Amino acid sequence: MYEYRSRNKLGFGSILLILLFILTIVTLVVLYFINKGKFWDILPIASIVIIVISLIFAIFNMARRAEGGFIFIIFFLIFLAGLVLSSLFGPFALNRNAQKAIDEGNYSEAIKNYSEIINIYSTSKYYSEALKSIASDYNKIGDNENTIKYLNLSIEKKIMDPESIDVKRMFSDSYSKIAEKAYEKQDYNTAALNYVMTINILRDISSKFPNSDEAFISAYKIPEYLYKAADSYKKMGNFSQGIEILKELVKDYPESDQTKQSSNLIFDSYIEEALSLIANSKYKEALDEYLPALDLALASGTQITSDLYNFQIFSKIPEETLLEYAASICTEGKHESAMQILTYLLSSYPEMTESVNPYYAICKIAIISKGNYEKLPEVNESSKIKNQGNFVLSISNKTGKELVLYFNGSSGSIFRLKAKSRLDITLPMGSYGIAAEFSDNTPPVYFGQFKFDENKKYSQVFLLQTNTTDTTKK
Repeated sequence: MYEYRSRNKLGFGSILLILLFILTIVTLVVLYFINKGKFWDILPIASIVIIVISLIFAIFNMARRAEGGFIFIIFFLIFLAGLVLSSLFGPFALNRNAQKAIDEGNYSEAIKNYSEIINIYSTSKYYSEALKSIASDYNKIGDNENTIKYLNLSIEKKIMDPESIDVKRMFSDSYSKIAEKAYEKQDYNTAALNYVMTINILRDISSKFPNSDEAFISAYKIPEYLYKAADSYKKMGNFSQGIEILKELVKDYPESDQTKQSSNLIFDSYIEEALSLIANSKYKEALDEYLPALDLALASGTQITSDLYNFQIFSKIPEETLLEYAASICTEGKHESAMQILTYLLSSYPEMTESVNPYYAICKIAIISKGNYEKLPEVNESSKIKNQGNFVLSISNKTGKELVLYFNGSSGSIFRLKAKSRLDITLPMGSYGIAAEFSDNTPPVYFGQFKFDENKKYSQVFLLQTNTTDTTKK
């Protein structure tokens, strides 16, 4: 006889578990729409747990012939599908695909997968790894802008250490390559900014990691980048910034190849800055830039033709402005600089000789008195005259060359005395500094100081150098 067995009802525990599974599904659905990153992180964990529990309760209830035991089979299949999906889609799958692409050297494919994690699944546990790896991958394919972008983002999110030598290396490599490309394209603003960024990072590496390979390389790279940064600033018209960088290069890296080129570039920068100021009618400012640069170039032995540069600058400035400026710096004691202007004025504007000569004499005397000179021939009182407030100096030139004499009393005066001739000079009484030189600029030069009384005539004789006695050198 066939015995019929009735089905048992689901136990309280099974019902509670079913409700819990339903609640889990609802929670996962809601989470998918509000936080996809967390959804895909939680899905495989939840799926594995529920698959195991569903399988156990399905077997248990089927053995008991409990009503509704098949529900656990449904949950088993649902979460088994969830586990499969989590391995095919979402950040886990993207991260796995990215790592496989890196192993194969396909960095572009890795970037594609990491980008999706970063842009879509920013709350996933794989986000940090994606952000860290994508910067390195961009660096490897030479995408310098994105390398910098993701390095900065990783530092901002506290995922990467900004003091790490690897981070600094990637930064310096990226900034330098951006600078080089911009320099080649004549985008000097971008070039200058990125060269400076590179220099700062390389200096930081040298300071904090002095024994590293990067520090060794920095010693060669920094002078090159300093020079190119300065040249970029010069070409974009920021002369002062370029000059400051070049001075820094000369000071800190005197043995580098770039230092040898820096002096000329410094001078060229000053010239262009001066010309730019002149174009805007800022004449005094232009001269303030040019003349110190000229002195610096001559002092450093830079090979320049000063007369050519003088003409280039001075010819664009009104002559009266030049004379006024020369007079002011002469009074300040800047005699060598004033002489540059005064010499130009005498050669270019002979009609200004009378106005220029007093300052020329003052500067010439000051310059000669500071260098090596012969003592002027003795001045002797020869007779008394009637010329109230004045004196007369009778000078005999017995040399074979023309003499140029400079007098500096209340104002400057210049006199020329031909070879084998005599000249009587009448000037107001008082103390005078006197300098003399031959018109052909051959040595010696002379200097002395004398006091002359009124109503007196004095005499002075210049002899051939071989006959000159009682001479000294400063």
